[in-house]
Amino acid sequence: MNNSIFLRIYGGMLAVLVLVALLGVLSLHLVNEVRAAQHREGLAQGTFSLMADNLAVQNDTERKRSLLIWERLLGVPLTLQPMAARRFDGGQRARLYRGLVVVEKTGPHAVQILRRVGQQDLLLVAQVKQVSEQLARATLYLLADELVRYPVTEQQQRLEQLKRDKGFGFGVALQRIERVSLDDDQRRRVEEGDTVMALGKDGDSIRVFSGLAGSPWVLEIGPLYQLNPYPPQLLILIAFLGLCLIGLVVYLLVRQLERRVSGLEIAASRIAQGSLDTRVPAGDADSVGR
Repeated sequence: MNNSIFLRIYGGMLAVLVLVALLGVLSLHLVNEVRAAQHREGLAQGTFSLMADNLAVQNDTERKRSLLIWERLLGVPLTLQPMAARRFDGGQRARLYRGLVVVEKTGPHAVQILRRVGQQDLLLVAQVKQVSEQLARATLYLLADELVRYPVTEQQQRLEQLKRDKGFGFGVALQRIERVSLDDDQRRRVEEGDTVMALGKDGDSIRVFSGLAGSPWVLEIGPLYQLNPYPPQLLILIAFLGLCLIGLVVYLLVRQLERRVSGLEIAASRIAQGSLDTRVPAGDADSVGR
């Protein structure tokens, strides 16, 4: 076929377009798997560190009572298990011994969150369907329970220490009620001891507020964001890499034709100069070869 060489080029370009599209979708999926795991770990880290460190200094009776309270707050089952009863890879074990949470995916929308209890070979285990606003409510309760043990003048300092030690993956702050961005009804509810949720200014996040008993401070958590599976930066990066790959493959395809045509051009120049014994390899049985 006279145009077979061009068909190979066009076919190669089509194949690389399909390949790049598949690689782009696969890359986005794999990156989102990692981002989702990091997002869940960031949300769970501070809350489960608070619970695990509280359990570390309690006796068996106090632990049972605490677990029951936290189960109602979180709406998920909580158990204590020995570390020897579970198998971990090196990375997971290292995270646990560094005081970090381990999040294991157990289903399409279910995860298991594990945190080591103090320096003991004991694990706090939670079966979570989804990391939701209930986690924020539980965090408020745990933080408030911790802060009310300190004088009002020391609560800010204690909160900063907790933020450093527990590694919260979201903002936590104490503010005066008059400086909080809430409407009158929401402020009244906070002053009455309710937990109030409010949309962030961007509309893509939430903030959660709760007053502290006997204190002028309002405890604020957030903004809490949902994981965006299609962040512009990631899409631009994948598109850029895809275009680079397409350009490279197209160059290699055209380079082969260019090299052969260049050989013909050199041979034609020599023949024009009188070198009639000049020969060029025939190559493939395509238009250039003929």
